[in-house]
Amino acid sequence: MKMIKQNDNCIFLVLAVLYFVISPVLWAQEGVERKVPVNHGDSLKVKVEPSQVQDSIISAHLNDKVFQQKQQQDSLMAAASDFEEIQPTNLTQLNSKAADFAPYIVASGDVIYFSSSRNGGIGGEDIWFAERSEIGWSNPKNLGNPVNTKANEGSVSITPDGNTMYFTVCDRVDSYGGCDIYYSTREAGGWSDPKNLGIEVNSSDWEAHPSISPDGKTLYFASKRFRGYGGIDIYYTVKSGDKWSQPKILEYPINNARDQTCPFIHSDGTTLYFSSSGHGGMGMLDVFKTTLDEDGKWTEPVNLGPPLNTSLNDYFLSIPASGEFVYFASDRKGGLGNADIFMVGLEEALQPSIVATVVGRVIDKNEGIPLTAQVSVERLTTGEVLAELTTNPETGEYTVVLPAGAEYGVSVNADGYVFSSKTFEIRPAEGYKELHWQFELQPIEVGEKVVINNIFFDFNSSDIKPESEPELNRAVNLFKKYPSLKVDILGYADSIGVETYNLWLSQTRAEAVMKYLIEKGVAADRLSAKGFGEANPVAPNVSKEGRRLNRRTEFSIISK
Repeated sequence: MKMIKQNDNCIFLVLAVLYFVISPVLWAQEGVERKVPVNHGDSLKVKVEPSQVQDSIISAHLNDKVFQQKQQQDSLMAAASDFEEIQPTNLTQLNSKAADFAPYIVASGDVIYFSSSRNGGIGGEDIWFAERSEIGWSNPKNLGNPVNTKANEGSVSITPDGNTMYFTVCDRVDSYGGCDIYYSTREAGGWSDPKNLGIEVNSSDWEAHPSISPDGKTLYFASKRFRGYGGIDIYYTVKSGDKWSQPKILEYPINNARDQTCPFIHSDGTTLYFSSSGHGGMGMLDVFKTTLDEDGKWTEPVNLGPPLNTSLNDYFLSIPASGEFVYFASDRKGGLGNADIFMVGLEEALQPSIVATVVGRVIDKNEGIPLTAQVSVERLTTGEVLAELTTNPETGEYTVVLPAGAEYGVSVNADGYVFSSKTFEIRPAEGYKELHWQFELQPIEVGEKVVINNIFFDFNSSDIKPESEPELNRAVNLFKKYPSLKVDILGYADSIGVETYNLWLSQTRAEAVMKYLIEKGVAADRLSAKGFGEANPVAPNVSKEGRRLNRRTEFSIISK
């Protein structure tokens, strides 16, 4: 030990030997062959040889990563006995005698996609899906053409709005490597023909297991490309416009010299789960969790432990927005096939951050028909746009998932209609929640009146608050889009206070809105302002919410 202290090269050599020789022994049985159906005909086969190195040799290196992993593995194995009666549920309604893996649960938790090589498919491995009801999961259905082909498809990840699907395809003629990442968009009538994500993301090596961030701008995936940390590493690429950036590898402590694969970024946008054989643990591939901190660094991975992780392969995980359950694949004993899909609850410490799911439809106010509309979500305090999406072209439905702890504004736009918006706050103390909002857009027609939400004034004042600017800027854009549009700006007040004062206040507030629009370039002859005070209430003035609704600004369309 004296020589090691005097020679840094020896230190590096000893640590390398400990890492590459001892660490595998900590999670594998002697002579075991690790065969992992990573995706679509591809597998990892690693022979693990027995080691004669004893704990006493490394006991002098208490701070060494390898020894810490050994301690962690011992603790996990000891804890496993506490979970003997709490075992993951085998989703027998989804599984078959063939390989069933790579589950992807949508944010709402009521639809699941997965990969399977069962009979009745189009190719060797296809994408299947099932829907959940009160009685359980429906019989799985093949996603069909054009997504599934005679090639191998799987490992789905879908943007929260449900309109873009990323998935892995192997051995197609337009691929760059053995497996590439493709995408398809939802259209009226189904999914579009898949397209290769391009050479900017894919390489001549193996790419698979995509996971898209909640804002649709960051894609995580696994790759075997040259110059990584180990055999398989996790990378990410960022979307700007229609282009994806050159992929970057996730740095240590996530990637290391062994395999890191099956990344899953939760709807909170900051919690990443993945499978690894290189962070110590209970078995061959274990599931881990890491979190993006305030400095933009990933925290030390935490093993999810039993009963999810076992001495075998546990991988391909997905978690709905609620964060309470994890769906994953495993080749543990007792399954129906060589890999099955399981579900198990997550203890609070291992759950992602609290979010809220906003779901709803956008329809024509007069006809009730669904609309193809653009939905934008922004943080009110900063004006930062967090999500931009398009409603389902057939149903007008939309879904967006947002982290708790902030105030948000949601605005909806469609051609030929006046925009509409709502504001809300998500409080962490309230836990996970689903907000259901239907937007009824008013067609741009002469004589129609439209409430313009999210215009805020200081108390007892006509000074427009800064958080009103996004809404007012949407109004400016409306005038730019429709050059002939002319409106009367109508101001209203609640019944608190003196009636004559409320009439004056509503007038000055309407004029303040008109002044803002003129300063932003809207011609003055397209606008007029008039206050109506307490007149024409839209709700009783007996409650706080009713009075809030009565303090409003409307646009009355006089020319389009």
